[in-house]
Amino acid sequence: MTSSSTDTKEKLHSFLSGLPEFASTPRIQSLYSDLGRQKLSNPSGYTANLGWWRSVLQELVSRRMQSNNANALVLHVNQELSDALRWDKVGRPAGLSTVVDDMTRDGDLHPLGLFLLSSVSIYESGSVVGRVADILIKRSFWWAMEHLNLVNPDGNESAAAKWKRVCGDYVVISVVKTLADSIIAAQDEKSSLTISETIYSLDSFKKYAESCSPTPSIRLSDLDVKILLRYLSRDRHVLVVQGEVIKFAEDPALRRITSIDQGVFELKSTIERVEQQIEHIETSIKSRTNQIKAALLASRKEIAKLQLSSRKALEALLNQRVQTLTTLTAALSSIDQAHSDAAILKAYETSSKVLKEILSKPELQRERVDEVMDKLREGMEGAEEIRIAVEEGGWEVVEAAGAGVDEDELQKELEVIIQQEKQQEAAIKAPTILQDSEMDEKKLLEITRRLESQHLVERSSEPLSEKTAEVA
Repeated sequence: MTSSSTDTKEKLHSFLSGLPEFASTPRIQSLYSDLGRQKLSNPSGYTANLGWWRSVLQELVSRRMQSNNANALVLHVNQELSDALRWDKVGRPAGLSTVVDDMTRDGDLHPLGLFLLSSVSIYESGSVVGRVADILIKRSFWWAMEHLNLVNPDGNESAAAKWKRVCGDYVVISVVKTLADSIIAAQDEKSSLTISETIYSLDSFKKYAESCSPTPSIRLSDLDVKILLRYLSRDRHVLVVQGEVIKFAEDPALRRITSIDQGVFELKSTIERVEQQIEHIETSIKSRTNQIKAALLASRKEIAKLQLSSRKALEALLNQRVQTLTTLTAALSSIDQAHSDAAILKAYETSSKVLKEILSKPELQRERVDEVMDKLREGMEGAEEIRIAVEEGGWEVVEAAGAGVDEDELQKELEVIIQQEKQQEAAIKAPTILQDSEMDEKKLLEITRRLESQHLVERSSEPLSEKTAEVA
């Protein structure tokens, strides 16, 4: 077993052990049991187990945890997969063949060969005619699968025969769709007026798809690229492929490779080749520099001189290639500018035609416009006259209503109202004043009582004289 296979197996074991289901032995025993029997005896439990296995297998592919992880979009159903999923105390998953069979019927998995060869979209049509066509196509599809030993119409095959039948390579649709969505979203952000950003070669598309993937550091194989292109062209209708030319175009009218597209493709391919040459020359120059240093350290001046001459030749070639790249890049920019100008001019032409068609309508003719504006002006003038008449009539009514009122009588009535207001204010303040006066009176009576008591005491202790009597 290679180190890569060991690392992949450890990665898968770590992923499985982190799932909550693996903390419960009864749950694992249920998941690893024969799901074909559960399908009849415990339908709800079977549905739950099938959903769990569906998510695990999809994660296994998207995270590149298969023993042969050369492909990022394909599930390899074989003995290595069964062995990799083996778990202590429960062994290998006895229901894996049932899971693969049901996922294939549900459309989660598609046999690799049929996916690449079929010209029919994996998605159903919404129209009645489309649904009828889908039924006929699916009948032919399942008939072909039966003859390729991919399904068993009788349903009474042995476990070994069923496992042998389902073994093979399958396209995982959910993983393909996730990557395709990321690519489409990234492409939508680019300007549709720039033709160079819609044309790709196989190599440039592969790099572009890898950069758009939500999975970090993903590496797509040639088979993955082929699957992705098939899905984007046939099932999502966002690009067209002709030979090595790949073109993004959602508009059906543009979904064909023209001579302009072919020219842009060749120019971009040449730019890519020149860029690769520049990288190779720069690497060679660094290598020559290191060899020169090593020769000088070894006192081998002749070798150093030869390497120096070689480096100078490479530097001259590098300058030529850089100038070539600059010229090619400028040519591509000019093509993009011309294509953009042509698209803008076409939009101007379309706008002028639409505007001319709108202005040619009878209701927008000069005579008709003048007539409408005159009527509108008359209506506004009539409305203004009515407003002035209503306003003047209102003042006349007000003046007529107040004509028979005596001014002296109004003044007297106003004074009565003012006097009533003053009386109400006085009534509110009166209780407070009365309360204060009552308190003062009580204090005065208390002082008087104290003085009388003091005089009685003095009279009882001293003889009453005439002067005292006078004072009292």
